[in-house]
Amino acid sequence: MKFYILVTACWIALFACTHPASGAPILPDCQPPETRAELWWESLIGSLETDCWRPLSFAEFLSDGWESPYDSISHHTPRQTWINSADGAFYRLAVLSGSWAQGTSEVTDTANGSVFLFTPFNRRFEIGWFLPFSVIAPDATSPVTETFRGTGDLTVAPRFLLAEDKEYSFTANCYIRCPTGNVLTGNGVTSLSPDIEFWINPTGKWILRGGVGVTVPTNLTAGSLPLLEANPWTGFNLSPSAFSSFDARVAGGLYLTDDEAPFFKHLCGTVSTNLHTQINGGNMTYFSVTPGMRTGVGRDWYLLAGFEVPLVGPLPFSNQAIVQLIKNF
Repeated sequence: MKFYILVTACWIALFACTHPASGAPILPDCQPPETRAELWWESLIGSLETDCWRPLSFAEFLSDGWESPYDSISHHTPRQTWINSADGAFYRLAVLSGSWAQGTSEVTDTANGSVFLFTPFNRRFEIGWFLPFSVIAPDATSPVTETFRGTGDLTVAPRFLLAEDKEYSFTANCYIRCPTGNVLTGNGVTSLSPDIEFWINPTGKWILRGGVGVTVPTNLTAGSLPLLEANPWTGFNLSPSAFSSFDARVAGGLYLTDDEAPFFKHLCGTVSTNLHTQINGGNMTYFSVTPGMRTGVGRDWYLLAGFEVPLVGPLPFSNQAIVQLIKNF
């Protein structure tokens, strides 16, 4: 089953990365779709940048945008995801992510290769897919000198666009971690992580984004409990743990170039912070800082890099280098 999930995700990512981003719109002249299939098809593979985009408001969340195909606003100010930050915006893109974490005196080095995919179905709703296809990590309940390789847990995230304008967007999300991974690498667990996220352009080329929510593990058993207690806040979004946690993420960035730059288009410097703190049965807290950057490398491809440093433990690593390649499609 895990093999088929991995193969399916890879084929989807391959299609996403090879599909032209500037294809002709399926629906000419901003005509509304006549069928649900036409709406989904236009949202998934239609033109990314059209003249049909318009703001969406909080007040009209239930009535406006559900019958309109996805339309990117990123051509006004880029909103693509940053490393280790909340999104707060809708995308149609694929991400190939790789990381290597230097261990501590108690934990050996770890590595992770993942594929992320964002698939919108209309202006208000999309699904995010997060699959760690290669995880190298120690068994949290065995000696730290021994490492194992396997797949990680698939996370599926229904996402709702609450409001969007040229200067801001807000989303409501629920990250559902599924127990599809190898238990020897700290996977095979289930959690729910609902949150509210934002993206704001307060002035000039400055961007603020972040999110607040909770993570609740749902499959605590006699077998999984020791594993989660020994290695909390690891995996996607540094969760789950053997207890519920409050999660907060805030990031800031400055765009140094625009799309007219001959090189390094939309170059942006970023700093992301992540906080996870226990909300039942104790006061354990994790906090990290991740300076990073993103830049366009041509044909709707983007290169991202970041270096995460945990400052408050328990520490799953001493530092972590992260590199990502993004393709809008």
